[in-house]
Amino acid sequence: MTGKQIMVISVMDRDRPGIVAEVTEGISALGGNLADLRESVLCGYFTMILLAGFPPGVEAGQVEKALAEGTASRVSVKNVDGALAEVGNSEHVYVLSAVGRDRIGLVAQVSRFCSDRGINILDLASHVEDDQYTMMLQLDLSGIESIDELNAALAAFGGQSGLNLVLQHNDIFRATNEI
Repeated sequence: MTGKQIMVISVMDRDRPGIVAEVTEGISALGGNLADLRESVLCGYFTMILLAGFPPGVEAGQVEKALAEGTASRVSVKNVDGALAEVGNSEHVYVLSAVGRDRIGLVAQVSRFCSDRGINILDLASHVEDDQYTMMLQLDLSGIESIDELNAALAAFGGQSGLNLVLQHNDIFRATNEI
């Protein structure tokens, strides 16, 4: 996206058909080009975050106003200062699955475990069904010197927290979980 102003845009609204079309049409109308997009519906609420590049002269406030008027959704826009950060080298990207009895603080515990070891969480999805809580975390382990030591720490943490934790390389996870 050379020569473009990069903006991070978040959108939230009660879910209904057409939100993605309205947002992306509004971005296109301002000369914006999508770079990356994540969208999900959580308990009937639509959430989306995306990166888009805009021509010089298009301001964040202008984008926010146009999208809010065009969608009637809650919209937030922020300029990205500097170059976009690259996601860690794929050789350092792993997936951690964490499964256990649902209770308060599970995401906080697992994210603290990661933070204390300098592990960046690239993506996180969770789901609760009945009394079972499942988290899937995509992690950048580029700062970890020993995967064996990390696995030992995960085993101890899993025993203390009552979580079943499985760490596997992202490529293996993808290969074994795609149809």
